[in-house]
Amino acid sequence: MLEETLSYLGLQFAKLQFRSDVDTIQPMTEFLTGARNALITLPTGYDNSILAGAAIRSYREQLSHLHLTIVHNSTRSTPLSEFPRSEVVRIDPHDINRFSLPRRQLLKRIMTHPYDVAVDLNLDFVLHTAYICKVSRARVRVGFAHSAADLFYNVQLNLNASRSPQALYEKFAECLAMFG
Repeated sequence: MLEETLSYLGLQFAKLQFRSDVDTIQPMTEFLTGARNALITLPTGYDNSILAGAAIRSYREQLSHLHLTIVHNSTRSTPLSEFPRSEVVRIDPHDINRFSLPRRQLLKRIMTHPYDVAVDLNLDFVLHTAYICKVSRARVRVGFAHSAADLFYNVQLNLNASRSPQALYEKFAECLAMFG
């Protein structure tokens, strides 16, 4: 209960912080091919990170021109962590504050490049990864649809949640490839 309340307060803080940020209209065609740096936040669960990484990795050729920064909360390897031209930023529990927001030190480790695209691969809304995508100031920020997602993502995929996580990630990767 206390954790939910603190997370709610963190969301309200983020809404207040980003209230004046207005997204400009972006062409949706080929936003991946025109990008140079992409930020990908892997799911907080390791099993879903494996599934998401495998689905994205299947489009390796289309993404080979990108420098990827992969944000991950596990020390174990994923299919994306060995991607060419990539760096992995690991999140430790102390990198997230009580309000489920990333601490400044974590943001400094992540924001070493200007990002053209930010992709959050969490199926459920996770405040700290959504916040990282928004703070990246990427032209295109992609995530799954959620009631709080409008503030953080300017591209939201509303996929059938009754499908398996593997099917959802494969469909998500197909959708991303359409814009590649």
